[in-house]
Amino acid sequence: DEETLKGLSFEVKPGEMLALVGASGGGKTTIAGLIPRFFTIDSGDIYLDEVPIASIKLSNLRQHIALVSQNVVLMNDTLQNNIAYGELQNKSLDAVKAAAKLANADGFISNMDQGYQTMIGDNGLRLSGGQRQRIAIARAILKNAPVLILDEATSALDNESEKLIQEALYDAANNRTTIVIAHRLSTIEHADKILVIDAGQIVEEGTHTELLAKNGRYADLHRSHKAQGRLD
Repeated sequence: DEETLKGLSFEVKPGEMLALVGASGGGKTTIAGLIPRFFTIDSGDIYLDEVPIASIKLSNLRQHIALVSQNVVLMNDTLQNNIAYGELQNKSLDAVKAAAKLANADGFISNMDQGYQTMIGDNGLRLSGGQRQRIAIARAILKNAPVLILDEATSALDNESEKLIQEALYDAANNRTTIVIAHRLSTIEHADKILVIDAGQIVEEGTHTELLAKNGRYADLHRSHKAQGRLD
């Protein structure tokens, strides 16, 4: 019965990385979910290249978006087929391997009993959380879409794996318009713009350096994460 998001207005230029940070429940995932039209807005408009997304055929819109969330959906199939999933099923094994290497997944895949032809069980039962996440990242890299949405995409990874995958994600984000919801603030320090979201509203906006200098909400978050050892 209440508005989840209120008075939001921002622009992400082609090729830029926008980061959304803030406390849980503030509306970050809802904002990201509006872009592929997981939710319908009651007022206002969202534009992709100056075209309202409401006027774009849904299947066409989503072809231009790659999404990696913290909830990874996997099938009881081979690792190759879980990366080359859905509309990507005709991608070659070489292309799948190249995407897996960028996602830091090729190493553990190659060490499995049948490599890329290994069956992973119902919803990836044979994989760890970090391995599941890397499969999802490889899938997004393989899709090669112009818009990339990363919703806490590294949340299931240990620090060492996360650092390697951050590098891969920066490569994947090159020349793409990227929306990042950050689990660790170290993930988004190099973003072109950071929005601090609280109760469905933008309470601060700027680069990492600008927001630290303001000594406001973002600076408080940064200090809190550093104290918890979540900044490396």
